[in-house]
Amino acid sequence: MILLLKKVLHVVVLSLAFCLPLSLAYAQSSAQEYFEQGNSLYNQKKYAEAVASYHRAIQLQPRTQAKAYLNCARAYTQLGQYPAAVYYYGFYEKVAADAASDRKFNAEYKAAQKKNKSGNYIRDNAQNTVLKQLEQTIQAGGPFLTQQGNGAFAYYDVLIRAGYAEPDLYELQQKLVLGMSEEIESEILPPPNQPLPNFDRTGWEYIRNKIARLRQFSDISPNTSRLSAIESMAYAWEAYYKGDYATAQKQFDAACSSTPAIPAAYWGRVMLTFQQGNTDILINMISETENVYQSSNIDGTAPFFALLKAKAYQNLGDTASSLKWLKVMNEAF
Repeated sequence: MILLLKKVLHVVVLSLAFCLPLSLAYAQSSAQEYFEQGNSLYNQKKYAEAVASYHRAIQLQPRTQAKAYLNCARAYTQLGQYPAAVYYYGFYEKVAADAASDRKFNAEYKAAQKKNKSGNYIRDNAQNTVLKQLEQTIQAGGPFLTQQGNGAFAYYDVLIRAGYAEPDLYELQQKLVLGMSEEIESEILPPPNQPLPNFDRTGWEYIRNKIARLRQFSDISPNTSRLSAIESMAYAWEAYYKGDYATAQKQFDAACSSTPAIPAAYWGRVMLTFQQGNTDILINMISETENVYQSSNIDGTAPFFALLKAKAYQNLGDTASSLKWLKVMNEAF
């Protein structure tokens, strides 16, 4: 029976290796900082460098950093790259609410159009290729970010490194946030016949890194309270595997306050209570957790809950009840 309980305590948490750790380098500077850096470079007549900084500001906030499009167009004008200048003046006209009434802007835009003798701006082929791959992956419903670092977010990162900085990044970011949120919800939900998803400590760290990626887009507002609850659960499981039960308790309690309920958080709280030997509350806690799993339509967990009850009653010294639940467990397996 003890061996079976150990199986339950650590079921489906076998080690998963991650080929590449997720980098948080994308959060180093804010869009406003890049915009101001671009202005400084522009004033130093370093126009190519200014363009690169304006692009980074746009990439981080494609909807709200409107002036970055305007100043980028001005930098392209100084470089004599009139097709690109016209392109970015057009972007500014699209995102700035007061562009139509801005006489200075309209005069600059017309002047750039007049000086443009090279035709329309042609987007880099590398950008077109990866943009197509990104859109196809989003359309297919993912994957958005795998444990190996692949998926829609990987294509997005390549697109950004290729210098893509246009207003439709906002719509792409919205789709990425929505898709990754759904992917996370799916990953933390235990599969049939298992009480936990297939994560060990590093697996829960991977979930936290995915949540961090969702927060990188300043113009997009994900479901903050839900993500915080999932993040708390991930922290709790990491702490649990490290033996830091005080931290695990605090984080599991926070995760269990989320609606809808997160089954793996409730399971973790039961496991922690077993570890701490707090027998008096175990029976009610196991029943509450079982209700959460049933409400979440997770099939095949009845034998695990029967085993938990058998062990809890054994700890209470109620041998008859313990044997009854062992019988239920054996019939259910």
